[in-house]
Amino acid sequence: MMPLNTPLKALPPIPSHPAPCWEQLRRAPIEDNGERLVPMSLAPAPVSVFPAYARLGIPGAVPECFVREGVYRALLAAARSLPDGIGLIVLDGWRPWRVQQYLFDTLNEAIHHHQPDLSEAELLERTREFVSVPSRDPLAPSPHLTGGAVDVTLCDADGLPLDMGTLFDEAIPASHSDYFEHLEVLTPLQHKARDNRRLLYHTMSDQGFTNLPSEWWHFDYGDQLWAYYGPHDHAHYGPAELDTIENRWRRQLG
Repeated sequence: MMPLNTPLKALPPIPSHPAPCWEQLRRAPIEDNGERLVPMSLAPAPVSVFPAYARLGIPGAVPECFVREGVYRALLAAARSLPDGIGLIVLDGWRPWRVQQYLFDTLNEAIHHHQPDLSEAELLERTREFVSVPSRDPLAPSPHLTGGAVDVTLCDADGLPLDMGTLFDEAIPASHSDYFEHLEVLTPLQHKARDNRRLLYHTMSDQGFTNLPSEWWHFDYGDQLWAYYGPHDHAHYGPAELDTIENRWRRQLG
C-alpha cells in the first residue's frame, strides 16, 4: 500500500494489458462463496455513492450500488488508503441483466450508425470493448451480474469528481486506462488526468482489484475477469440476485 504522502508524480505508469479473450476467461471455473449483495451506501466517508445509470434513467437500473460483501470491504479499504482530501465515488456495481442488455444494444446501435460498414464480427468486438455481452449463464455470467465488478472514480474533499481525462462510460480510445501513458507530450490537463488515473489504478490494485484495460473506471474482484487478469485459478462469484421480499417469502413458504 502506498504511503498517504506519496506524490502522485511518483506513482508508476499504468501497465498495458491486452483486451481479454472472452472465450478463455469464461472457461474459468466459478466456486461461488455465497457472499450476499450489500449496498455501498452503507459505507462511511471517504466513500460516496452515485448510481449513475439510475440517475440517467436507464430502464431497470436500481437507485443503489450493490456489491458482494468482500468487494464492499475491499472498496472501503481502498478509499481509506487514499491521500487526505481525496475520496472514492462508486458509480455502479451489481447490474440487472435487463440493464446490461440495454447498454449493449444501445452502444451496438450507436457504433453501427457511425460505422455501418463494419462486419458483424467487427461490430461485436467494437461493442464489447466497452460493454460485455449480456449473459445469465451460471458458468459465464456478465461481470456486473456477479456483484464483483464495480465502476469507480475519485473525488475531491467537496465530493466533486476529479478529472480523469474522459467521462465515465465514454466509448472512445482515450478511455483506455493506459491511454495517457503512450502520449509523448501531455498538456497540463492531460498530465493531471494521467496522475489521477495512476492513483485510482494503484489504489485499487493494492486491494486486490484488477482493471479492465479499455475502461479506466472498471475494476473486478472475485469474478471471472478478476480470475483472468489476476491470474487466479477460479472465480469466487457467479450470478447474483437481490434479496427481494418476494424471494424471501418464497424461501420461507417453500
